[in-house]
Amino acid sequence: MAKTSNLREFQEAILLRLKEATAKGSAVSTSRLGVTVGQKKILINLSEVSEVLPVPPIQAVPLTQSWFLGVANVRGNLYSITDLAQFMGMSPTPKSANNRIVLINSETTTQAALVIGSLVGLRSVEAMKERPAAESNGEFFSNQSYEDADNNEWFELDVEALVQDKAFIQPTVV
Repeated sequence: MAKTSNLREFQEAILLRLKEATAKGSAVSTSRLGVTVGQKKILINLSEVSEVLPVPPIQAVPLTQSWFLGVANVRGNLYSITDLAQFMGMSPTPKSANNRIVLINSETTTQAALVIGSLVGLRSVEAMKERPAAESNGEFFSNQSYEDADNNEWFELDVEALVQDKAFIQPTVV
């Protein structure tokens, strides 16, 4: 029971810091939300995240791509739920208690959420070494990657590029 309590406290502390950082708005933050997607460690700009939640019950939608998991009711609002790993060509995210949905805060789209493997926590890009991104980094990542003190490579997700992608916007099977 102590582990559950500690995990809950950890998540609540991250969400509180996330809300504080978002409230500051105009200040440029070097903090990013660290998540795992497949085997990749990914950073998401805090201004592009409205909330991180455990995965709610998802209602499947017929005739859609396999990466489009369906829709979920989050406090009375329907969100389209995408398995980010599968959308990016990786294996589907294995279901586990660590899975989360990241509610996207974008000027382009509303009510979109991404399933991630797990929440790592807040990471400061100032505390990491910036490196040029590899060519194979993918179209949904920024032009640089970061290396943390433990030599882990982190990739920064370009949320606007993701939500403007034609396949992401229209997940129906053709």
